[in-house]
Amino acid sequence: MTMLKNNLELLKKRYPEIYNEIKDIHVDSNAYQIIQNNEGQKTLKVTLDLYGENKSFFLHSKYHPDVEADRFAREQYKPEFSIQILYGFGLGYHVEKIAGLLKPDSMLYVIENNLMVFRSALENMDLCPILENRNVSLIVSKDVGYISEKVKELIDNNLDKVSFITHPASLKAIPEENEYFKFVMENWNLKKSITDDYDNTLRNNAKENLKLNSPNVGIFFDKFKDVPIIIVSTGPSLDKNIDLLKEAKGRALIISAGSALRPLLMRNIKPDFFAIIDPQDITYNQIKGYENIGIPFIYLVTAASYTVSRYLGPKLVAYYGKYNNSSEHLVDSGGSVATTILDIAIKMGGNPIILVGQDLAYVDGKNHAQYGSHASIYSPELKNMRRVKGQNGEMLYTSLGLLSYKYWIENRIQKEKRIFINATEGGAYIEGMKHIKLRDVISDYLKESFDFENKIKSILKESGIQHVQG
Repeated sequence: MTMLKNNLELLKKRYPEIYNEIKDIHVDSNAYQIIQNNEGQKTLKVTLDLYGENKSFFLHSKYHPDVEADRFAREQYKPEFSIQILYGFGLGYHVEKIAGLLKPDSMLYVIENNLMVFRSALENMDLCPILENRNVSLIVSKDVGYISEKVKELIDNNLDKVSFITHPASLKAIPEENEYFKFVMENWNLKKSITDDYDNTLRNNAKENLKLNSPNVGIFFDKFKDVPIIIVSTGPSLDKNIDLLKEAKGRALIISAGSALRPLLMRNIKPDFFAIIDPQDITYNQIKGYENIGIPFIYLVTAASYTVSRYLGPKLVAYYGKYNNSSEHLVDSGGSVATTILDIAIKMGGNPIILVGQDLAYVDGKNHAQYGSHASIYSPELKNMRRVKGQNGEMLYTSLGLLSYKYWIENRIQKEKRIFINATEGGAYIEGMKHIKLRDVISDYLKESFDFENKIKSILKESGIQHVQG
């Protein structure tokens, strides 16, 4: 009996659904090539067309795949969790090693989305130890909806018992047509790497910020129904139309990211609110010299307490997730200051909601506007760089973080029945938004004037804050 036949019979017996999906798959030998080392151990060389370029990589070490798999298993396996969820079957080396570390009452669930890879493993490796192991369960399918449903079910039923493991080379092999699924898996891997020090910083900031007893930003929820709200970020395209925001003043509520505060004030444009969510003390540079301007400052409860404490104007706290302080008013931060402001703007009742300076990509080698506090230059070779469609159909480089914000925005706005406009005039195309130049937005959508200052002052006064515009 050949190895493939034996593997397929075991697969059919235990995983009939996977068998039916894999049995007629023919491996493209140009894209998936088996390479053997001097000892006869095999690895898989994968060559894929990624963003118009052929990229080749190995799923396992060319020289010692078994040794590499053993090290990977010992580094990634967490014995304190009864359920391990692994993305990436590869040729099975690391799967068998992790399975060997499992306790008798533990389970390893292995996800694989690339059927060519799994078929290659069936054809070239003795998978009996994996296929017969009752502590190992396979979730293999080209249907990402099916995979997501299975994983969600596992997490929902075993919330505190799950450890996530990702096999980095396998992430690269996720088919390009499943771009969003690939992003989810990569982002999952990225979030896993958040350090204990970072968590401690969040907790310490929250502890200090809670002492301020600032009113909840929720006092402004539903107070600006059907009022235009402009969210100003510091993407490189902000330099194209920032001066036009003078014409929008008083015709739309302007909420600025902290990084955009300085560029606006340098042009004598005062936003109605500004917001900071970053937990790092370096954010103080965003308000340095403007500590007493009197503009209401929205801060995430975990934002840098050093920065928050030094601002002398009105302050509003935003609670989220586990840092909720039992509040009835919570925000969904989405991970960036712009996504946080977007959620707040929606809850304020804004319509239309207009983005300015939200490039979500690198434009002309920059990721921030000229006077933004985080400006930097990119290299296309940076780890985790991706390509996204631009507003004019061009392909732009973006980072995994920026891509996560783009997807978050797209998912968030699809739930809302109101108008969302991207007036950034550059950068990534955002699904679900109208893409309109800011000058046209001002003439077509901002036809009414509002006394925002007095309305904000009145709401703050009801909450016991004296509003002082500097």
